[in-house]
Amino acid sequence: MIKKKIILLSMVILLISGCGKEQDEIGPPEGQFEVKVLSSFGQTVEGATIEGGIDWEHFQVQTDSMGIAILPGFALGQGALIYRNNFFPQHVQLLSPTIYFITHTPKQFRFIGDIAGWVIRFDAGTLITVDYHGGYHVYSYSDQGLTEIASAQTPKSIRETQLHGDTLWFSTHDDGIYVYSLENPLNPQQLFHLDIPGYLGSFALKDEIIVVGNPWDRDSLRVYSYNTSGECQEIASFGNYLVVKMAFISDYLIVVNYYDNLPAVFDLQDPTNPYLFYNGVEPDFWSGFLFRNYIILIPRSELIGETTNYKLIDLFDPTNPLTAGFFSADSRLLKILNDTTAIGRYSSYSGAISVLSGGITWGFTTVAIITDDTFGQPFLHEFEGCAPPYFIIGERLYKLEDR
Repeated sequence: MIKKKIILLSMVILLISGCGKEQDEIGPPEGQFEVKVLSSFGQTVEGATIEGGIDWEHFQVQTDSMGIAILPGFALGQGALIYRNNFFPQHVQLLSPTIYFITHTPKQFRFIGDIAGWVIRFDAGTLITVDYHGGYHVYSYSDQGLTEIASAQTPKSIRETQLHGDTLWFSTHDDGIYVYSLENPLNPQQLFHLDIPGYLGSFALKDEIIVVGNPWDRDSLRVYSYNTSGECQEIASFGNYLVVKMAFISDYLIVVNYYDNLPAVFDLQDPTNPYLFYNGVEPDFWSGFLFRNYIILIPRSELIGETTNYKLIDLFDPTNPLTAGFFSADSRLLKILNDTTAIGRYSSYSGAISVLSGGITWGFTTVAIITDDTFGQPFLHEFEGCAPPYFIIGERLYKLEDR
């Protein structure tokens, strides 16, 4: 009888300990803690990334289908960022085992498919891209997906591309400039090659001259005359610039540099004798980009907060650049696409690409965000072209939609 009682008691103890172990497995493992992420409407958010810490105490965890993430114990009390596609990134000062809420963006991106490279032509139903390694790709696309319908190989190390009608121009890292006909986009044909020496980046075309600059170090701008047989000759060299962007407005070359050339305007009516007409020194601004006949000046990093104020320079008369005003944006602008749409990096998280709505008169506000499709490498996101409502971000095609 005593032996039977001992066996029965042992079975009860095993049962209790087993239940206890099963119960422990429901919660986070020892030394870790659990947080939950919900939308501002109280819905669970799957795939939200919680990231923080540095070096050995860096952590980056995604929520599961229940909106739950299990974080390492050393993350307790640390600052973190919670981010997800189509939500505004949320900063947390002191992480704790609780519920966090993130807010939907007004519009949302819907993933269509993967592409390679950046866009050189974006037509209804068809887009063409090239990549740094010389790949040329033609895709058909719709709301339901996309398919690569043609490809070709061009010279490698493509830097800047410009499409003029059916003619594609591109600079290479150190192999001059190539010119291709896209009259039949499924079968691109090389027209000629300009054997221009040096490391190339931005270039500017006008009639039978081309101006090139060094994107890596301060150097002279060089002017070449050329013909369609591929013959070229340097006819002028001037200045000392690390070039961000160049473009012609009429006979005037606009050069965007850093700090002390915002912009520089050269008269090239006589391309053999360039003349510096204007040089803008903007100590509060570090660089800029072109939008039509304007230059948008980007403030120095220490002046950038949640809302960034941009300066607008009017170049409709290149001989007389004028300050046309200021406007704000809640992302660091990369490009203004048209009168109502811009693209940028979201101010509180530079790894996020954002689309903004507004204008250069009243400013821009973020309406959609891509943050985490390159999980583990969020800072690799890039903007590679668009035809709104379609956008290519991180070599993926998205459609911007209303919620």
